[in-house]
Amino acid sequence: MQIIKPLFALFCAHLAIASPITTNGHPSVELTERAPPPPSDALKKWNDEKGVPGNALTEGLHIFKAKYPRDEVKDQGLSDLIKEARNFLDANHYVLVSVEVKQKERGPPKKKEKYLDVGDVKFFDIAVDKDGKVKSNKEGATYNFAKAEEDKVEHQYLKKLGGKVKSFTGITPVGKEYVSQHETYDPKTNNCMTFVDEVAKDLN
Repeated sequence: MQIIKPLFALFCAHLAIASPITTNGHPSVELTERAPPPPSDALKKWNDEKGVPGNALTEGLHIFKAKYPRDEVKDQGLSDLIKEARNFLDANHYVLVSVEVKQKERGPPKKKEKYLDVGDVKFFDIAVDKDGKVKSNKEGATYNFAKAEEDKVEHQYLKKLGGKVKSFTGITPVGKEYVSQHETYDPKTNNCMTFVDEVAKDLN
């Protein structure tokens, strides 16, 4: 028995050194982090937009600021108020875009691969009535990324949501609150861009 005990102790010590499992968070042993699922082609396009952290959107809900380039040809029939705002902003319009990123699976049943894909993509903005009053316009309408590319729309990443707002439906009430508190349109201080900036600030 005196020989067996030292051998058994040596065997246990060898197992402790070779084991890749962290015990009680011991700093000497690190677990290998899993790589995130690869993005779909549709998600890669959003990942390439301006300001996306690490060029990789993670699972959840993200918001972007979309700027439509200035085009005076499209001013025909618009009020002087809108034309003034467009010239001040050097843009035809701004909208808030929400992009949902979801984890999915693809491949044959026995070799399923997880990947990240784009879910619902919606947009929100304001309009102005004939009396110069602000009104909600699009409240979660489907956003066409391909059309936005054609129109040379610039997308600026703002932030990831996930506190109180976990889906695009949670953005509409915040937009309505902005409209109720900013009733009169102003080309410089209460326009489509201030709507996007202020609503984004209040979302979390």
